[in-house]
Amino acid sequence: MSSNPRILLAEDTDVNARLIVAVLEKSGFDVTVAVDGVQAVKFAEVSDFDLILMDVNMPELDGLDATRQVREGDSRMRDVTIIALTADDDPTMQRKCTEAGMDGYLSKPINMATLLKTCENAIAQASKRSA
Repeated sequence: MSSNPRILLAEDTDVNARLIVAVLEKSGFDVTVAVDGVQAVKFAEVSDFDLILMDVNMPELDGLDATRQVREGDSRMRDVTIIALTADDDPTMQRKCTEAGMDGYLSKPINMATLLKTCENAIAQASKRSA
């Protein structure tokens, strides 16, 4: 793992993306932003990330289908931790995220302290698995 953990943020709302990037970068993460699910899948196919934060509701390809493509494709990122980001905070959506292959779930509006803790924990767990 690099000295600065790499996060792929798939988020189509510019304001949300800028806020999340600012918080994560201030905490030492290297963040790449994908503006939709298609771009997220492409980035996952060509780059190594320590974590993916995936908005569920995006144009072109939603986060559920993008996650399925990352998990089922030839991507070297198929085992990366993927955390759902969604305003749809109900058990049905959480089940759909799990079934799509997501490892966790954060509801919007996102509490930035919870976001940071979730990212740190996910990256720590991933580094333990790869050690």
